This record gives sequence, structure tokens and C-alpha cells, in this order.
Amino acid sequence: MAKDTIRQKSIMIVGGTEQFNTIVKKAVSGENFTSIEIKRSAAAARRLFMERPYDIVVICSPLPDELGHQFALDICTSHSSSVLMIAPSEVTGDISEYVTNYGVMVMSKPVEYEMLKRALKYLIAIQERFHKARQREHELEGKLQELKIISRAKCLLIEKKGMNEAEAHRYIGKRAMDEGLTRKLVAEDIIDSMT
Repeated sequence: MAKDTIRQKSIMIVGGTEQFNTIVKKAVSGENFTSIEIKRSAAAARRLFMERPYDIVVICSPLPDELGHQFALDICTSHSSSVLMIAPSEVTGDISEYVTNYGVMVMSKPVEYEMLKRALKYLIAIQERFHKARQREHELEGKLQELKIISRAKCLLIEKKGMNEAEAHRYIGKRAMDEGLTRKLVAEDIIDSMT
């Protein structure tokens, strides 16, 4: 059983003032963020995203080069990042209507610290669920690959050694136990020796 490790997380803050950036940093302190990047514009943030994705993106709208909603959509449609957009109250409704269906969380300025902290905790929890789902998917892909290799070895035993499926299954299992190997390693050896 794999032991639980603390996953390192990353956050990008786009377009905020120094005061806002400090508040966001304070809100996520203690959440094991190893990378907190601050960018002033959507263009600079996009360039940084080309180098690596971020778990959470906080956009303080409007940005110097755009309102920010298109940047939020670009992130949500091309990455698995969670996005929080803080928008001026007079446009929050319009922006929310435009981006919410894509998974962008929208809050109105001015935002209270406790509400911001709660929203960020929610996004962190979503990212943890994404991470666990990706891990599970990776494990299942590995198991599927193992089953394909074992099935291929069984087919070779049936075809070249005249065994039936049950005999081939037992043969691989017995050999794995006798040799202290996994069934996958035994199957790979059978494939190598018979092809």
C-alpha cells in the first residue's frame, strides 16, 4: 500500500495589486504551495503556462491587456487548473454567466478575506480530487497494460504449446510463484522466448 505523501501544489496570481497578492498568499499559507507566481498580465501568465501548468489560478480582473475572462476560459479548456476570478461588481454577473459553465469560480470585488480563503480551500480540495482521479486512472492504465501482456502470453502458450486457457493461466501463475516474480514479468519472458 502506498503511503500518503503531501502533494506539492502551485498557484498563479494574475493582475492583482501588491495588497491583494499578499492577501492571497496569506489565505493559502499552510497549504503546502511550493510555487506562488505573480504575473501582471494575461500575456505574461500565458507565457508562463507554456512552461508548466499551475494547480490554481487567481485572476484579479480587469487585467492590463484584457478583462481576464478569455484567459480564464483558455486555462479551463486546455488545463486541469482550478480558476478563481475576482471581478468588479458591475460586471461580475455578465462574466459569471459567460465562464461559470467552464468551471471558473467568480467572486465580486471587494472580496472579504474569509470568503476568499474559503473559495481557495474549495479550489484546493477540487485539485486534490483531480489529482487522486489522475492517480487512479494511471493505476488502471497500468493494470490494463499488464492484463494485455498476460493475455498475449496466454495466447502464445495456447498457440505454440497446445494449452487451453485455464492451463495457460495456471502455468503463468505457478511459474510466477515458483520464481518469485510477478505474472507480468513471467508473461513478458514467455513473449520474448516465443516470438
